[in-house]
Amino acid sequence: MKKALLLLAVAMLTLTVSCKKEKNCRCAAMGTQNVQIITITNGDCHKILYSSYLDVLDVVHLDTLVCTDFPFEADSTIRYAK
Repeated sequence: MKKALLLLAVAMLTLTVSCKKEKNCRCAAMGTQNVQIITITNGDCHKILYSSYLDVLDVVHLDTLVCTDFPFEADSTIRYAK
């Protein structure tokens, strides 16, 4: 009985930790070559479709994004500040 309870606890802990894993999404606006890394805690990178921002004149701009969570080799040399 103790082994079954221990295995159940380990399975629940593994499930909890895997659900909270952060993803680094690489996103680029359509028509540009600038890649921005966006970190999300849940969801899918492919569902990030738009980005809005204000410029110096407080005009709202809306960019269409293409995002992926594909791991690139260059990511191993990038250090992310927290």
